[in-house]
Amino acid sequence: MADVKMTLYDVTKQLMANENPMDSIAFTRKITEIADDMAKKYCWMLLCRERNDYTVFLTDDATVKSISKEMIPTLHNRGQVLIMEKQPDGAYEIWIRDPKTNENFVYYLFDYSKGIIKC
Repeated sequence: MADVKMTLYDVTKQLMANENPMDSIAFTRKITEIADDMAKKYCWMLLCRERNDYTVFLTDDATVKSISKEMIPTLHNRGQVLIMEKQPDGAYEIWIRDPKTNENFVYYLFDYSKGIIKC
């Protein structure tokens, strides 16, 4: 018998297959909440290691409205948003379904202020 080892990520990824995409009202509400947090920091990164997808948002002078205006198409360009949840460390876990493959991927949105050095 083969030794099957699944990571927590693998299990969660399978569970996401049962999730429906967020409706537009819940999505908009969550984007506003996230943008409010983002406006309080200098820089954020949206990261999906599995897809080698790294996006940096410079938010030092941004408003909630301007951040939301950028976040909405950024997420929609990656697929259907299933879940956006704030984690205990302040990062957001965002699950997105690729509409072409129906595969689900986790993205993390986190404060990246210490990763940017202004000279």
